[in-house]
Amino acid sequence: MAWLSLLLGGVLLLFLARGEKKKSAAHLLERQTKVKVVASMEQGNAVNLNSLSDETFLQKLSREFTNTRRQLGSGALIKLAAVVFLLGILSIYINKNFVRGDSWIVLAIVELVGLYFGYQWLQKREKAAFDTEFPDALNMLTSAISSGESLMHAILYVGKTLDGEVGKEFKIMGERLQMGESPDSVFRKSCKRFPYSAFHFFVITMRANMQRGGQLKEVMTRLNRLMFDARAVEKKKYALTSEARTSAKIVAAIPFIFLFMLQFLSPDNYEYVMFEPKGRVILYYVLVSEFIGIAIVWKLMKGVEA
Repeated sequence: MAWLSLLLGGVLLLFLARGEKKKSAAHLLERQTKVKVVASMEQGNAVNLNSLSDETFLQKLSREFTNTRRQLGSGALIKLAAVVFLLGILSIYINKNFVRGDSWIVLAIVELVGLYFGYQWLQKREKAAFDTEFPDALNMLTSAISSGESLMHAILYVGKTLDGEVGKEFKIMGERLQMGESPDSVFRKSCKRFPYSAFHFFVITMRANMQRGGQLKEVMTRLNRLMFDARAVEKKKYALTSEARTSAKIVAAIPFIFLFMLQFLSPDNYEYVMFEPKGRVILYYVLVSEFIGIAIVWKLMKGVEA
């Protein structure tokens, strides 16, 4: 049960850290954009982030399922079934060598934890691809507008020229606008496809320009610069905390590596620590102290402001 509690605590800690990171990035973009980009538009309805992201719980669940299935690519169900099967085998190994508890409970926890980390890996991979492709899309869009193209044709140009998921989405946006679909509907669907702060503020700029007009080239240039500054701040923050994060990972991994080696180097001591009542006091002490130490380091890193 100690192992299971630790796994659940680690997942919860990662979930909170991920939420804090998203909130920090969104807050930075929102603060900078209000000051430099859309300060003259704040009194109207053009800048309304909530209207782009309002969803019920079932709608959010459906969106996450659709995006995850697309991220898995062709044969998504087969890939998912293979992962579930491998996690089942892993749960048997963990239960036999570490937990020795109810096999069904161990199976459920290992499946949930494994699928959660797999989901996080897919989201992180797509976010990295978006961060790489989206600046190119903004530069191409600005260049097309500077050459005299309308916004709709500029979006179509980006979609036809740029490869990757961002290019595909721009192509879909342009085709929907060309067919006469309302901009709000088109942009709302695109925000479900890319639920990132940078894309949301890009959409806000497009909506504001369509509703009120203005110097789109200048606004796009400033928006691109703000997004670059936000990424630079985030990278600077990670650079400042890289040593602490690496140290925390090493310290957190040492007890588990030691226990894994102990079952081969000294099986008697391993049995005493893992399964004897007196030995488990030592195990609980190590786990609790590790959790407190990592929580303190995580809190200190989150408090760093570049």
